[in-house]
Amino acid sequence: MKKLIIGLSALLFATSSVAASSVIEGVVEKSEVITTKVGSDGRPLLGAAVGVGVGSLFGSGSGKDAAQIAGGLIGAKRQANKRKQMLYGWRYIIKANDELQVVDAWCAQPNQQCTGVVKGKEVYIINGEEVVVK
Repeated sequence: MKKLIIGLSALLFATSSVAASSVIEGVVEKSEVITTKVGSDGRPLLGAAVGVGVGSLFGSGSGKDAAQIAGGLIGAKRQANKRKQMLYGWRYIIKANDELQVVDAWCAQPNQQCTGVVKGKEVYIINGEEVVVK
């Protein structure tokens, strides 16, 4: 049994997969800011319903009614505060190997504006997803 486990472990480590990567050289023909919204819209009615449900678990009589009302108000307020956030990025049109390639690069965090690469710069396109200045 030990030999089987050792053999399987050796096989797993010996056949580790290596991700293929491609790097293409090119020149930025055009760069422009792009945006999209991420996240979910707040739904106050849904939050209120959940809050009433949670509130009904506490108290009895008029105390239970007060807990349901408080739960509904808290739930509605929390859901109303959830908003979509803006995600900024850059769309690059890059001439590489006599072809135009379009690459969208997004900033690391929502609501953060990141710097881009200007027209005429020589760049590398990595795996068709990332643009790095040469």
